[in-house]
Amino acid sequence: LMGDSRAPILLPPEAERLVESIRPIKLEDVGGKEWSQQHQNLEKLNMQAQFCILQQSDEHVVEALIDHEKIQVLIYNLICTELWKEKIFGSVSDLANTHYVKLYLILYHEAVVVGLLEKAFFSASAVTAGGELLSELADYCYRKTVYLNAIASDETAESLPPSMDQILHETDLDRLKEQKRRLDFACAISGLTIVRFISENAGSISLSTLNRLLVDQDILMTLIPLLDQKPWCRYHKDKLQRYDDGRWSDVPPDDLHRVCKTEAQVWLLLNNLLLDRDCRTKYVWTEHTKNNVMRISKYFNELLIDQLPVLAQLRRFVETLAFAPPPAASESRAVVIEHVSHVRAAMLASDFSAIADGFRRRVLGASTAEVQEEMRGLADMYAHLDLDALYSDPVCAVCGAPAEKRCSRCRRDWYCGRKCQVAAWPDHKASCQPLASSSSAPAASGGATAAAGGRFEEVGGEA
Repeated sequence: LMGDSRAPILLPPEAERLVESIRPIKLEDVGGKEWSQQHQNLEKLNMQAQFCILQQSDEHVVEALIDHEKIQVLIYNLICTELWKEKIFGSVSDLANTHYVKLYLILYHEAVVVGLLEKAFFSASAVTAGGELLSELADYCYRKTVYLNAIASDETAESLPPSMDQILHETDLDRLKEQKRRLDFACAISGLTIVRFISENAGSISLSTLNRLLVDQDILMTLIPLLDQKPWCRYHKDKLQRYDDGRWSDVPPDDLHRVCKTEAQVWLLLNNLLLDRDCRTKYVWTEHTKNNVMRISKYFNELLIDQLPVLAQLRRFVETLAFAPPPAASESRAVVIEHVSHVRAAMLASDFSAIADGFRRRVLGASTAEVQEEMRGLADMYAHLDLDALYSDPVCAVCGAPAEKRCSRCRRDWYCGRKCQVAAWPDHKASCQPLASSSSAPAASGGATAAAGGRFEEVGGEA
């Protein structure tokens, strides 16, 4: 593992061994011992894939996923985790008071899998390796665009950081639901990137997948409202913030007119769907779709074109819609052989009540030694991962301000000062205590923060 900032998290042979171990996980096995080990393996692979991107090195993780035909397995497990959260989480969420970490890891697992797919799909070979399950993934991404539209139009779902008073009085279940909301949003943003990569390979994917996106789902009609509502933007303390690279950050005055990465994904996706030859021959235009597409003309200006020059042709196309009919679809839908979404359909036929009862019995019946073994595995994994090499400029887990100190027990969460750590302790202790007590490494010495139950470790030394 990492010895310096340039060393890989996983060497190619290690990554290949972990990729080979990836197996489809059934709904009833989510949260079990095999699932837990696979979660740790996928987390390592996801971190290594991120490291390869930052270092612009050989992407041996993606190559291994393709060579060992694991892309479809990842899609299967992604659908499984999404459905577990949708159908089972509500029935077992009362376990948050005693098994917070277990439930959080399951919620977080979706973000790990979708993040790994997002990085892999930068390669066209990974997209085509999705095979017939690309239709399932297209459905998943469509559901995420619908979700983004729903939260953007719901004022009660505004994703602002909680106040200090809210943090101190939240229950474990409240905190877990808040974590779920944040992870759902992150997965939805990743879904935009994935569907963009799918659209960029329209000529090499199955006709049924393309037909699913353009005709059955008409995903264009869910993307255009996102440009109006911009769920990746929010105001916090009278400052504009944008969601980029997995976190919210203040927008400097000089960057107010700069297109953020998330918004750029939507524009590039629209450009592919409207101008790509393979997409244009499938899309069926109506007066309603024409009027909706023409709505984006108000956003075209020189600033946008300067940042995304590829949109110049899209601008001309949209402007011509005002006085010319849209291109007609040149291929008949009758010749398309549809892939039925059999994975999710089969899972929907499961007995969710029985699965929830089985999960409850397994979790409550786990011995202390089994729980400690799982926590020790997680602690060892994060102790050996040099997360600082993957992410720059750490921010406070509470207020989002630049952070120079982190918890010296679990070494995971960063804080700007003692006040925020004390406020976050009721939430943080659920994961900090099990990870710290299970780690084989001794806790760092330094001044104790008794009220918070933890200590600070400064960058370059102890607080």
